[in-house]
Amino acid sequence: MARFKKLAELDKGGQGAVWTAEVVGGKEGRVALKYLTYEPGSSREERAKQKKRFLREVESQRGLKHAGIMPVLAFATNAAPPWYAMPLADGTLQNCLEGRQRPLSWVAGVMDEVLAAVGHAHDNGVVHRDLKPNNVLSLDGKWMVSDFGYCRRLDSKSEVITEKNHLVGSVAYAAPEQYDDAHEASFAADIFALTKILIHLLTWKVPYPYSRIDETPERLHLFLRRGIAEEPKHRPQTVAEFRSGLAGLLTD
Repeated sequence: MARFKKLAELDKGGQGAVWTAEVVGGKEGRVALKYLTYEPGSSREERAKQKKRFLREVESQRGLKHAGIMPVLAFATNAAPPWYAMPLADGTLQNCLEGRQRPLSWVAGVMDEVLAAVGHAHDNGVVHRDLKPNNVLSLDGKWMVSDFGYCRRLDSKSEVITEKNHLVGSVAYAAPEQYDDAHEASFAADIFALTKILIHLLTWKVPYPYSRIDETPERLHLFLRRGIAEEPKHRPQTVAEFRSGLAGLLTD
């Protein structure tokens, strides 16, 4: 297994720290190492759940082989703390949103790549549950979905490690049902988040606490309202349906 030398900490969240690193004795250049970090003050039971969530993240992300999903280069889930390595991204979609506003053609290109990746995850039974601009990374001119720490796998191996009435996801992009019982969140929850990301790209403003749909092109209003409908059954049910409906509106 490749050995890595940590260089500098890039980011630290509630349950993970990301470092830049170089491959010892290799020519691959720099990579990103993500380590599990436990939430401060968490109990032994809570830490056990956090570890299970991290291991699920590694397993799910490395199992999804797609050009739009950030690959896992190496991992050590038995280490203390567990970690995994991935290519070092050039930046995030959130970084772009902190700069100058981009044209509609750019928005269409970003969404098409992100939708292709999320569609692949759904085809393989994985609901991301935390889609947001910070989890969409840029690598070699391509947009890639990452950070499957809150994902749900729709198979027999999926263990319930979420709690009812406890938000899973990020408040500005999470679907309403993720507040009530995140384990029951379906593909429609990701459709909700994708719609919120789209609104953010169209307005260059965080779609919270207001949806900001009225600030988007009028021809998109009905499509966007359906995407963030309160009831999951009223939203597009598949990424393919969402993607085909959006394509015509953005290229009109």
